Amino acid sequence: MNLFEMVIAAIIFGILAVSLIYTLALGRQQKVVQGEIDTQIAKPIQKNVYVKNPIFLSYGIFFALVLFLILFIAVSFY
Repeated sequence: MNLFEMVIAAIIFGILAVSLIYTLALGRQQKVVQGEIDTQIAKPIQKNVYVKNPIFLSYGIFFALVLFLILFIAVSFY
């Protein structure tokens, strides 16, 4: 592995670690649903439904990294 690949690997692991910690933190903040009725969604999350959702954030980061990897392979080998 050269230095560039090690830096990219470190960045990827850093993003994965931050995503995992962020997801766990949001999971702990959720209140336990009492009864059969769901609780009200917080106002900041209602305004930014897609931005505040860690699943969409993880998918966005994943696809950005896949596109970067495809670009890197295309530039390096062709």
